[in-house]
Amino acid sequence: MARAHIDMELRWGDQDRYGHVNNVAYARYLEEARVRVFGMGSAREATGMEGHFRDEDHGGSKMLVANQQIEFLGVLEYAKQPITVELWIGRLGGSSLEVHYEVVDGSAAERRVVARAVTTMVIVDGETLRPVRLSDEGRTAVEPWTDAPVRMRRG
Repeated sequence: MARAHIDMELRWGDQDRYGHVNNVAYARYLEEARVRVFGMGSAREATGMEGHFRDEDHGGSKMLVANQQIEFLGVLEYAKQPITVELWIGRLGGSSLEVHYEVVDGSAAERRVVARAVTTMVIVDGETLRPVRLSDEGRTAVEPWTDAPVRMRRG
């Protein structure tokens, strides 16, 4: 499968009172993965997706979260081993893209997915915040990273 891999250290403050990584931390992990892939180009793989969906100038295009769904599959405990967020594109629309993820526990002996998620991102004009069509260059950049959508247990 065509997935970008983003390794992230856990932080002590990610835990809840039960010693588990809190559900709110997962939204931050997904955000960090998107920033690294679409903004910085710093996944394990050179994806080429950076710079196509957000302009640096104030009035340029921006990526906004329109919807996000996270499904928790297991408990993640604080550990010194980093987690890996696997990221790919599950669907392309006219002005949107669905970013799909699996969060993998780095401390498990075998691959263990602890969460799945989908974020719908809409590309908008920086001034009007109205949707703008994905550029041909942006579509070309994400095509190699497009794969089957994640399957959620519900909905």
